[in-house]
Amino acid sequence: MNFKKISQLILLVTALTLTSCARQISSDMYAAPCVGEASVTYAGVIRNVRDVCVDGADELGNNQAGLFGGGAAGGIAGNAIGRGGLLPTAAGALIGAVGGTMIEKKLKRQAGLEYVVALDNGGLMTVVQGADQVFMPGQPVYVIVSQSGRSRITLQ
Repeated sequence: MNFKKISQLILLVTALTLTSCARQISSDMYAAPCVGEASVTYAGVIRNVRDVCVDGADELGNNQAGLFGGGAAGGIAGNAIGRGGLLPTAAGALIGAVGGTMIEKKLKRQAGLEYVVALDNGGLMTVVQGADQVFMPGQPVYVIVSQSGRSRITLQ
């Protein structure tokens, strides 16, 4: 197998691995443990909507799949280019790790919407969720808050 085919295969595997890392922020997506869980629902009206960017990295900012996947792919490519030499292999791994981390960070970013909801009980609640369903100011909605604290907005 020549270098071009090896590189294409490495890129394909890395891209498939990294795209599976993005968290789904859709208001229609439920994690399996939440199914059947009782939630508290509040009635309200949308007061404000604004576009936001949701960074999908975990609390520590870790991008481990990109780091290790990119490092492995870069090391393999560097090894192939350098015909087994230690320096090209190490340089390829380092460049791949940095590149993989950057790619994963970019892939984990998603468009979201921040809603401010005036609740019928007089309070205000702010909820950020995916941009798959858009609500407009003045629109009556329900804010559903799960036991774990995850909230979502749905039509009333």
